[in-house]
Amino acid sequence: MTVLSPGAKVDTYELSPGDMYFIPRAYPHHIENIGVEEIHFLILFDQANSEDIGYTGGLRAYTNEVLGAAFGCDPKFFENLPPYAEDALIVGRKNPVSP
Repeated sequence: MTVLSPGAKVDTYELSPGDMYFIPRAYPHHIENIGVEEIHFLILFDQANSEDIGYTGGLRAYTNEVLGAAFGCDPKFFENLPPYAEDALIVGRKNPVSP
């Protein structure tokens, strides 16, 4: 799991069975299975509805020029981002137990 903290500090952790990690609200993060076995994990939110903006969709809302200025790099760097029209959200936004 990788978490981007304020000040552009990137922390990467390798989680094991039984580990728990808290990600503060609005911290960009990425969770990836780097092993060969299937994994299962539980995600809890502190709100009834998660307000996930999703970076696959969120980044493409800006032009490459704006992204280049924001991240201090050549706008051409962002040409390789996939052109998602909307975020590929896997988890539904409604709580089936407490609608």
